[in-house]
Amino acid sequence: MFVLVGASLAQASHAPLPTDPGMYVEAANGPTKIIGQIAEFKRSGSALVSHATVGIKSQKENIQLLGPHSQTVVSPQPTFYFIPAKQEADAGVNAGDLILVRLEEKAERRQFEIAAHGAWRSSSGISLTHQVQLFRSEVNSGVYKIMPATELASGEYALYLSRGEGMAAYVYDFGVQKVYTVAAREVTKAPVVNVSEIHPIPDTTARSNVSTKGAEVFAQASIGAFSDGNPDVRHDGVVLTALTPGGPADQAGIKAGDVILAVNDHYLFTIGELKEEISHHQPGTKIAVRYRRYSTIYEASVTVGTVE
Repeated sequence: MFVLVGASLAQASHAPLPTDPGMYVEAANGPTKIIGQIAEFKRSGSALVSHATVGIKSQKENIQLLGPHSQTVVSPQPTFYFIPAKQEADAGVNAGDLILVRLEEKAERRQFEIAAHGAWRSSSGISLTHQVQLFRSEVNSGVYKIMPATELASGEYALYLSRGEGMAAYVYDFGVQKVYTVAAREVTKAPVVNVSEIHPIPDTTARSNVSTKGAEVFAQASIGAFSDGNPDVRHDGVVLTALTPGGPADQAGIKAGDVILAVNDHYLFTIGELKEEISHHQPGTKIAVRYRRYSTIYEASVTVGTVE
């Protein structure tokens, strides 16, 4: 069973930062802990071939993770939090020691190379070609925030932690869910409700970056979806609490409880950003809405409607 813990959002309030040592990923109900495992499943690959070719073909050493998929599934833009254990912190371990690596997928396992030996190649450590750049920051004393520098493609990944001081390395594995495209149905004329009705847009005179024309479009544009909560709380998506029956979102197959992640590849982090994004589209415009339902991410074409 897979557990999706990324690309979701706690609407009621800011989730508190974790306080206990470990690796966490941002989730709807707050940071969710990822259980790591000791990186001790080493395997020497191609040993026979390497000897047969007198070292011309390299002998590789891999760290293996059992199973074709991780139990933890996240969005393409996950946010992690890391708190070193006391022994790790005393040894100087911090977020700078974390390496994000794309895993090689096999039928019954996942793996990544940590060393290779041969006549023409000898290496130790994880190759840069298999690493993914990370952004790291210390958001509280001893609490580190880690994010991929770019959106992750679907597949299997791991955060590798070399702890030094005689301590075994740790691996925190996770998968990124594929994006599926859902064919949109034509939107029939039906009553729709503006996303902003629960939290109306503030007076446009106080929003210098919103033009009068844009405000007029916002007053008419709608996808027939509701989202409750603080419009300014920043997370990785917008949870829909209700939809207008027969409205654009409903017609496209979107349901209450789905989490809108992006519109036209523009990732959204607050309810306010979703409302503003919709305001820039005239009624009748088709927009690509990326959303999550349980452990699967979909993309649907939605025709923007109007408020009656």
